[in-house]
Amino acid sequence: MRFIEPQFVAGFRDRVSLKHFSWSVYRMTPGTVLPGHGDTYGKFCEIYSVTDIDTIKRYVVFLEQWQSGHYFEIDGTPVTQWQAGDAVWWTGATPHIAANIGTANRYTLQLTGVI
Repeated sequence: MRFIEPQFVAGFRDRVSLKHFSWSVYRMTPGTVLPGHGDTYGKFCEIYSVTDIDTIKRYVVFLEQWQSGHYFEIDGTPVTQWQAGDAVWWTGATPHIAANIGTANRYTLQLTGVI
Protein backbone atom coordinates (compact mmCIF):
# COMPACT_ATOMS: atom_id res chain seq x y z
CA MET A 1 0.00 0.00 0.00
CA ARG A 2 2.96 2.32 0.56
CA PHE A 3 5.77 1.10 -1.71
CA ILE A 4 6.30 0.14 -5.33
CA GLU A 5 5.48 -3.52 -5.83
CA PRO A 6 8.60 -5.65 -6.43
CA GLN A 7 8.55 -7.79 -9.57
CA PHE A 8 8.44 -11.07 -7.62
CA VAL A 9 5.12 -10.11 -6.00
CA ALA A 10 3.41 -10.11 -9.43
CA GLY A 11 3.68 -13.91 -9.59
CA PHE A 12 1.76 -14.21 -6.34
CA ARG A 13 -0.83 -11.65 -7.46
CA ASP A 14 -1.64 -13.87 -10.45
CA ARG A 15 -2.23 -16.93 -8.25
CA VAL A 16 -4.42 -15.58 -5.43
CA SER A 17 -7.26 -13.77 -7.28
CA LEU A 18 -7.92 -11.11 -4.66
CA LYS A 19 -9.65 -7.78 -5.08
CA HIS A 20 -7.80 -4.80 -3.52
CA PHE A 21 -4.54 -6.74 -3.35
CA SER A 22 -1.87 -5.51 -0.93
CA TRP A 23 1.46 -7.00 0.11
CA SER A 24 4.04 -6.68 2.86
CA VAL A 25 7.40 -8.34 3.44
CA TYR A 26 7.85 -8.98 7.14
CA ARG A 27 11.17 -9.56 8.90
CA MET A 28 10.69 -11.16 12.32
CA THR A 29 13.89 -10.76 14.31
CA PRO A 30 15.05 -13.28 16.93
CA GLY A 31 13.24 -12.84 20.24
CA THR A 32 10.05 -11.47 18.64
CA VAL A 33 6.74 -13.01 19.68
CA LEU A 34 3.27 -12.06 18.41
CA PRO A 35 0.89 -13.63 20.95
CA GLY A 36 -2.42 -15.10 19.81
CA HIS A 37 -4.56 -12.54 18.02
CA GLY A 38 -6.97 -11.98 15.15
CA ASP A 39 -6.14 -9.33 12.57
CA THR A 40 -8.35 -6.24 12.34
CA TYR A 41 -7.01 -4.96 8.97
CA GLY A 42 -7.55 -1.35 10.11
CA LYS A 43 -5.52 0.49 7.45
CA PHE A 44 -6.57 -1.93 4.69
CA CYS A 45 -10.27 -1.43 5.55
CA GLU A 46 -9.79 2.33 5.67
CA ILE A 47 -8.03 2.54 2.30
CA TYR A 48 -10.43 0.20 0.48
CA SER A 49 -13.66 1.02 2.39
CA VAL A 50 -14.11 -2.58 3.56
CA THR A 51 -16.77 -2.92 6.25
CA ASP A 52 -16.85 -6.71 6.74
CA ILE A 53 -13.49 -8.24 7.67
CA ASP A 54 -14.90 -11.72 7.03
CA THR A 55 -14.55 -10.90 3.31
CA ILE A 56 -10.80 -10.37 3.74
CA LYS A 57 -8.37 -13.19 3.00
CA ARG A 58 -4.76 -13.13 4.18
CA TYR A 59 -1.91 -15.32 2.97
CA VAL A 60 1.43 -15.71 4.73
CA VAL A 61 4.10 -17.08 2.37
CA PHE A 62 7.27 -18.39 3.99
CA LEU A 63 10.16 -16.98 1.96
CA GLU A 64 12.88 -19.25 3.35
CA GLN A 65 13.20 -22.79 4.68
CA TRP A 66 12.04 -23.34 8.27
CA GLN A 67 14.74 -22.92 10.89
CA SER A 68 14.82 -24.02 14.51
CA GLY A 69 12.92 -21.54 16.69
CA HIS A 70 10.65 -20.27 13.91
CA TYR A 71 7.00 -20.89 14.73
CA PHE A 72 3.56 -20.18 13.36
CA GLU A 73 0.18 -21.35 14.58
CA ILE A 74 -3.21 -20.86 12.96
CA ASP A 75 -6.50 -21.58 14.69
CA GLY A 76 -4.75 -23.89 17.18
CA THR A 77 -2.74 -25.84 14.59
CA PRO A 78 1.07 -25.47 14.75
CA VAL A 79 3.01 -24.93 11.53
CA THR A 80 6.73 -25.81 11.40
CA GLN A 81 9.11 -27.53 9.00
CA TRP A 82 7.90 -25.39 6.07
CA GLN A 83 9.71 -25.11 2.77
CA ALA A 84 10.41 -21.81 1.02
CA GLY A 85 7.24 -20.91 -0.90
CA ASP A 86 4.82 -22.76 1.41
CA ALA A 87 1.85 -20.68 2.54
CA VAL A 88 -0.95 -20.57 5.06
CA TRP A 89 -4.12 -18.50 4.72
CA TRP A 90 -7.26 -17.52 6.55
CA THR A 91 -10.21 -15.17 6.37
CA GLY A 92 -11.34 -12.52 8.81
CA ALA A 93 -10.08 -12.55 12.38
CA THR A 94 -8.97 -16.21 12.52
CA PRO A 95 -6.67 -16.53 15.55
CA HIS A 96 -2.97 -17.04 14.90
CA ILE A 97 0.42 -16.79 16.62
CA ALA A 98 3.89 -16.07 15.26
CA ALA A 99 7.24 -16.30 17.00
CA ASN A 100 10.94 -16.29 16.36
CA ILE A 101 12.81 -17.73 19.30
CA GLY A 102 15.64 -18.86 17.03
CA THR A 103 18.89 -17.18 16.06
CA ALA A 104 18.15 -16.05 12.49
CA ASN A 105 15.63 -13.58 11.05
CA ARG A 106 12.38 -15.10 9.74
CA TYR A 107 11.04 -13.63 6.47
CA THR A 108 7.47 -13.86 5.20
CA LEU A 109 5.40 -12.26 2.47
CA GLN A 110 1.95 -11.22 3.62
CA LEU A 111 -0.76 -10.87 0.95
CA THR A 112 -4.13 -9.34 1.79
CA GLY A 113 -7.23 -8.82 -0.28
CA VAL A 114 -10.97 -9.18 -0.57
CA ILE A 115 -12.43 -12.51 -1.72
